[in-house]
Amino acid sequence: MKLKLRITEKETKNTFNTQHYFTVIDTDISKQYPQNFVSVLPKNIKTLTKPSSVFEGLFGDKSLEMAKQLLEKALKSRPNSETKQSIKERLKLLDLKPVNKTQCQNCGKPINQSKSKYRTYRFCYECHIEGYSKN
Repeated sequence: MKLKLRITEKETKNTFNTQHYFTVIDTDISKQYPQNFVSVLPKNIKTLTKPSSVFEGLFGDKSLEMAKQLLEKALKSRPNSETKQSIKERLKLLDLKPVNKTQCQNCGKPINQSKSKYRTYRFCYECHIEGYSKN
């Protein structure tokens, strides 16, 4: 399979920006677009859960690496600044976000923080229980 990324630009009427659609094509099948279509490149790729798009279903665990490779090849071959900007944005979307972890002030173990920023955890569960048992 010789995979390539095909970027289609579409102008919108409401805004004066252009939207870019990323599709994955296989040049071994055919040289014309509709016949060599494989899938649409998703914006978010979740490697830990079940596949939510056709692209993830086809490439499995290597879908994130494959998407990055295709985007980097397209970035090198595109001279247009608008297209380059949209490719860079898509690459940023594919980067894994760091898990919100802090360390326990008592023992130094990593603690997963909740998504709400109402209250941050300072101690792990074990140290928290020890503090209550001493009182």
